[in-house]
Amino acid sequence: PLYIMGMLKSQAFRGTNDISADMRTAIWMRLETMNVPQMAAYYYPRMMALHNAPDSCGMPDEHGRVALPDMLNLTSESMTQDGIYLLEDGDLILMWIGRAVDTGVLGALFGVPSFEQLDPAQGEQVIGTRGDPLSNKIAHILAQVRSERTVPFMQLKIIRCGDPLEARFFASLIEDRTIGLQSTYTEFLQRMGYRPQQAQGQNPPMGGMPPGGAPPGGAPGMSGPPMGAMGSPGMRR
Repeated sequence: PLYIMGMLKSQAFRGTNDISADMRTAIWMRLETMNVPQMAAYYYPRMMALHNAPDSCGMPDEHGRVALPDMLNLTSESMTQDGIYLLEDGDLILMWIGRAVDTGVLGALFGVPSFEQLDPAQGEQVIGTRGDPLSNKIAHILAQVRSERTVPFMQLKIIRCGDPLEARFFASLIEDRTIGLQSTYTEFLQRMGYRPQQAQGQNPPMGGMPPGGAPPGGAPGMSGPPMGAMGSPGMRR
């Protein structure tokens, strides 16, 4: 049911008028070229926190492989305004930056002293070039994500809290209410006749493996406002 809901909320199938006919056709053609792991990620993207990634993540091992941070549930309840989050859907990488991110983190990662001075268009060129351990760690994480997807190159879009592209990021948090479907995952399961309260506490699906009928991490998205294009997230601080 999680992937079914992801399909209904995706740009390919959601019944909204914000996707033009040409764009929807292009998305369908792109889906025809995706392998199974990529398509699974498209309908249930992978989100991870970068600002507090453990020391065991972001550094290549003897085989050149980089351990990635844990996958988060796709809900704004997984996020805070002092965080930096990466979301990838098998085709595109989005990096969301909260308003309250520590200035030291912004300086180490982007070379800017404040949130307001961060230029999203120039951000990717700076990551990994400053010699700072955090900058190098995140650059390695980005490289590992790209190496796992058989596409020519996964474009990175950096999004500051409040930017217009923010709606694209939060529309991918399918466990919340989104522009594509005004139901949380728990509400969707209840409508379909499932009983999510019987199996709470599961982790998000990993590596394209199909999830069970229970929502990962309990009942997310019930307390926050509608997501997607409806405005800023009602996340924790």
